[in-house]
Amino acid sequence: MTETTLAPRAYVLGAELRDARTTAGFGLRELATKLDVSHSVVVRWELGQRVPSTESVSALCAVLGINGTTRERLMRLTREAASEPPNTVSVGATGEADQMAALLEFERMATAITEVSPVIVPGMLQTAEYASAIMRPGIPAGETDKRVMMRLGRRDLITRRRGPVRFTAIMLESALHQSIGGRYVMVDQLHFLLEMGERDNVEIRVIPRSAGWTPAHAGPFVLLEFAKAEPVVHLEHHRSSVFLREDADVKAFASARDDVEQSAMSQEDTAELIARIINQEETPK
Repeated sequence: MTETTLAPRAYVLGAELRDARTTAGFGLRELATKLDVSHSVVVRWELGQRVPSTESVSALCAVLGINGTTRERLMRLTREAASEPPNTVSVGATGEADQMAALLEFERMATAITEVSPVIVPGMLQTAEYASAIMRPGIPAGETDKRVMMRLGRRDLITRRRGPVRFTAIMLESALHQSIGGRYVMVDQLHFLLEMGERDNVEIRVIPRSAGWTPAHAGPFVLLEFAKAEPVVHLEHHRSSVFLREDADVKAFASARDDVEQSAMSQEDTAELIARIINQEETPK
């Protein structure tokens, strides 16, 4: 059985159209009447369930009095959404590839990403050797290399010079003590965490062992936030993953994010902890 899931570009376009309409003070039915389309069509546009034509968006901009850079952005988003392939999720490798493609699109359009990763270092902060050690078991060598390069390429979102994404990583303290790839790989990974944590748009925080149970212990999740679209939650387990956008579900994970941030150490204390672990590992025994 297959299930058609949310198309990222259409979702963000819909949010932009909804924002433009409400900012201009138009109701759904009022706009639909002006555009000579049914009320349900406008609803589907704004939910990201249907991509309007560029002609429809041009007419919408005229009705709402939108021009200049805002109009250009809406037209660009419309063209991108129209070219977006249907995101059909199926079981196995095909479904996994579809979900990864959707995640990459959501990440590209997000303004802020929070990743709660209890057991391992979040993907965007992994070194090549660390990522390879995680992916290598059961995967052909050539495929492992491709996946590692894709993971490293995703880091451009937080390291690019113009408009880097605000990225927050929250881990359990035990993730820093895992022997993934061996001692030297882990030490290099910890050094890299310290380096990335110095960036203004990156926040790395650790939940200490003394904190007791937190929502992070229930499993990993990613909260993606956008300029105008509602947040989306991504959950992944082994070869299955899902996106959540129902208001109640997203609010539950946003609340969980707030809870784990309350339990986590400050950025400064986290950096000191990582430095101490590095020192312990590099000191001859």
